[in-house]
Amino acid sequence: MLENLRRLWWLACLLVPLSVLHVTVSWVDAPQHAARSMGLSAAPDARLDAQADGSAAAAAAARAANVARWKEAVVVVHLGMTANLLIVSAMIWWARRQAPHVRAFQGVLEAWGLISALGFTIVVASIDQWISAGITPFLIGCVLVGSLFLLRPQRAALLYGCAFLVYAWAMGLTQGDDARLLSNRVDGLIAAVLGFMVSLMIWRKHVLKETLVSELQVTRMALQERSTELQSMAVRDTLTGLWNRAEIMRLAQRELTRAQRHGGETCFIMVDLDSFKLINDRWGHATGDRVLAAVASLLLEELRATDEVGRLAGEEFAVLLPQTNLEEARLLAERLHLAVARLRVPLGDATVRLTASIGAASQTGRALVPVPQQFERLFGSAEQALSSAKSRGRDRVVVPPPMAPLV
Repeated sequence: MLENLRRLWWLACLLVPLSVLHVTVSWVDAPQHAARSMGLSAAPDARLDAQADGSAAAAAAARAANVARWKEAVVVVHLGMTANLLIVSAMIWWARRQAPHVRAFQGVLEAWGLISALGFTIVVASIDQWISAGITPFLIGCVLVGSLFLLRPQRAALLYGCAFLVYAWAMGLTQGDDARLLSNRVDGLIAAVLGFMVSLMIWRKHVLKETLVSELQVTRMALQERSTELQSMAVRDTLTGLWNRAEIMRLAQRELTRAQRHGGETCFIMVDLDSFKLINDRWGHATGDRVLAAVASLLLEELRATDEVGRLAGEEFAVLLPQTNLEEARLLAERLHLAVARLRVPLGDATVRLTASIGAASQTGRALVPVPQQFERLFGSAEQALSSAKSRGRDRVVVPPPMAPLV
């Protein structure tokens, strides 16, 4: 609807000056046309016998009267259409800038514009019958409306059907020759059918375009979802939803790079579930997966928003603590250790209890060595702390003394 209003507005802007020009040309040229008509009729009369002078003069007078009447009608119709177009274009300009609640009014404007366009061509074709037998305005109007506006087939059929009926009635008012009247009505029916066929082709093309655009949007959304899914699969652990090993290591190196520029301490915690193989052996791998997912959710709940957590492999997890000193990391590790010990995973009548071995390490920023070397030292220190916790009987937290700065 809005597209039709936009096209109707531009059409009105084009037709207003054309209507004014037509009025001007008709007003100036009509008397000369009448004089030429009378002269052309009088010239052969000068070569005829005196007996034909009366009938020739009467025919010329009638033709001149028709021309004068046609001139007046053309001026009135074009001035009326100009005023109508100005009103319609002003109302369209206002309606297109309003909220959706004026949609009904926009529909009225659309119908008004289309009926005015075809009605104008019917009136012009009718008054043209006073000086000619052509129906060119109606033909142009039918094709123009069909090609410029997007009309559903039902609406187009109703519009062109009513237009032809009005056209056929109007032709009878101005065309006195029965043969020409029948011919014009037949030609008008052909023009209406032609306009409807043009409108139908334009509508089918529009529907096809909209269908293709819709399908393209659906395909694009599906591709975006698939791309997002693939990107997530590339950095996320599919079971727990945590960062995978490669991504948590990348994030750690990025944080070490930031710390090297701005200073600060970075800590790394490794969490390993004790005797996890016994859970898989006793209750099955599906239960083991449930336990891993529960631990992942627990870690996310206990950590700060700025911390990062990932799954390294199997039952081993890693926690990255930006801008955190070793004492803060130790306190967090102790809290995680207690949270894991309190965790219960129900399995029907039984529950699974867990313990965890945890190791932590820190790396001071502004080291004068490459970041990969810093990360290797940080990761290795956390791994040694975790191994120490396991060798001491598991179910404990081990935090080694701060490492000496790398120089």
